[in-house]
Amino acid sequence: MARRTVTQLLSSAATVLLLAATTESLAAPITVPTGLSPGDDYRLVFVTSITLNAVSANIADYNAFVSGVANAVPELFALGATWTAIGSTAAVDARDNTNTNPNTAVGVPLYLVNDTLLAIDNSDLWDGSIAVPLNIFEDGTTGFITGVWTGTQSDGVALRALGTASPTNGSPNLIDSRWIQNLLGNEVTPSHFFAISSTLTAVPEPGTAALLTLGLVGLAAVRRKV
Repeated sequence: MARRTVTQLLSSAATVLLLAATTESLAAPITVPTGLSPGDDYRLVFVTSITLNAVSANIADYNAFVSGVANAVPELFALGATWTAIGSTAAVDARDNTNTNPNTAVGVPLYLVNDTLLAIDNSDLWDGSIAVPLNIFEDGTTGFITGVWTGTQSDGVALRALGTASPTNGSPNLIDSRWIQNLLGNEVTPSHFFAISSTLTAVPEPGTAALLTLGLVGLAAVRRKV
């Protein structure tokens, strides 16, 4: 009877821990896409949940903005990544600001922070369409977004750049070229921004696997003792 009781308690505890880990993961950004193997390189992309105007002609201001948004999320801050805005000023194109220029590098797969593939490489990002809407916020959730400042056309080159009159605005709810190049807007109006991480390398997620191993080891130890 004692053997069954201890075993059942350990099994129940392991189940509770696993359920807690699963629940937590659903409420947080996914920083290691599940389709990758350890050692695979990738990048993460999101749209900011907060807004900023587009009056600055300095790309560093927009990079600082999206970096602040990303690093306010503990899971993203823990990555130690560099975050840049998918946007263009008169001085720099979005594809160069984000190191996604297909003319200089093939690139790596790009994922939204909800475990969804956005583009397989740099060329795929700038070929005029993306795989899914880029409407996932930094915390892995989504919401109503009317527009995103980009100053960029579909090939990643500046078009009505940020910091100029009536910059280009993209739509995060569309997957054709309008995701990055849709309408023109008033630069003083706050809007969202797209953000992309530096290249990351997949490593095993320790949380759930560690909890499962702990539960199995505990059960094995009980069986050895009885």
